[in-house]
Amino acid sequence: MKVKDRLSFQFTFMFALLLLLVLTGVFLFAGHNRVNTFYDKLDDRAINVAQFYLAEDNLSKENFKSVIEKFPQSLASENIRIYTDHYQPKFIPEDSVHWDRRILKQVIEQKKIHFSEGNRQVTGIYYVDNSGNFIVIVSAVDEAGYHYLHDLSLVMVFFFMASLLITFFIGKIFSKIALHPIVSITGNLKRIRASSLDLRLPVAERKTDEIDNLSLTINKLLEHLEQSFESQQSFIANASHELRTPITTILGEAETTLVHERPKEEYQLTLVNIIKETEGLNEIINSLMDLMQMDLAHYELQSVRMDELLWEIVDELDNDKVKIDYNIPNDTLKCTIMGNRRLLFIGINNVIKNAVKFSNGKDVFCELFCNELGINIKIRDQGIGMTPKDILNIFQPFFRASNALNYAGHGIGLSLTQNVLKYHNGIIIVNSVVDTGTEFHLIFPN
Repeated sequence: MKVKDRLSFQFTFMFALLLLLVLTGVFLFAGHNRVNTFYDKLDDRAINVAQFYLAEDNLSKENFKSVIEKFPQSLASENIRIYTDHYQPKFIPEDSVHWDRRILKQVIEQKKIHFSEGNRQVTGIYYVDNSGNFIVIVSAVDEAGYHYLHDLSLVMVFFFMASLLITFFIGKIFSKIALHPIVSITGNLKRIRASSLDLRLPVAERKTDEIDNLSLTINKLLEHLEQSFESQQSFIANASHELRTPITTILGEAETTLVHERPKEEYQLTLVNIIKETEGLNEIINSLMDLMQMDLAHYELQSVRMDELLWEIVDELDNDKVKIDYNIPNDTLKCTIMGNRRLLFIGINNVIKNAVKFSNGKDVFCELFCNELGINIKIRDQGIGMTPKDILNIFQPFFRASNALNYAGHGIGLSLTQNVLKYHNGIIIVNSVVDTGTEFHLIFPN
């Protein structure tokens, strides 16, 4: 079922419930009002009957004449009975209709009672007269009231069905209008392909409603996809180039060597070059595998003390140019995070190795401290530095700054480091000045 039709049915259903509650309330109120109104009529009829039979000597001629005029105006299926306060019938003999003494006693005690027997309503009053005290009971059927309720119910059913039909069609119109922006977004998205990810959805200038927010969210997604596609294309191109270079060198060395018979020393030199290029190729492949695994794998997490990890990294480098300053609290939990030890080792190690490589033998300073942001590691070198433009691209795979081309490397390490920090919800802040040095600020929330 289409969303448009589902919304129409839901809207109609909710309206039907509300209308049914309202109509039911109106019908119950009308029925209650009918009962009370007819009891009032029965009360008037009972007093009129009592005055007709008992109060001729108590009323003026004009008042009694009025009673005589009203008396013939009986109610539908009316029954009248008059009893003395000793429960004896008076004036009207009992035939098929007679009242139980319990009811007559209740009239004397309460002075007036109302009750129903089936569709017949009954009123009993205790009438005090100078000739004695009497019980007057009048019962009748409110045929006009029942007829009115029957007609009212038919009108309500017709109105209910007609309202549902009208509401359904109005709901279809409104759902079509409400979903028009979604249909428009769908139509625009159908035009966007992998070759046209630069297209964006139109957004109102004021951006006031949910549709605008949806369009903005989709545009941001398209922007991320475009960047991802561009990064992927750049990655493939750079990876192909980086892999092709050592392979070409290896093939060239082997083919050149096999062209003519050569001395043993030249064969050995050729094998050394092939081994060197093969090791470089193996390093690129391992780095690419690590980079891909960061996107595909889920690693086991454990408690990692960052001071111990940093000490292990520096100890493995075995370089006395790396200076460490630990400013950690006595509570070791504050410098402990839940993470993967191997990944954290690789990520931080890449930054420190780069600092050592680009410092040209100068000291590299590492500082570990904790604050409200979490666990902080600052790695500062005194090397070649980077331009602001290069800083924007250093986390792209295979990117190398223009002043770093004379140094060994493939441009994968920092990309892997960024993925490691993302995996641990961390961030990297880079500050650098050309020919002065670079500072990497790694923050791990704990």
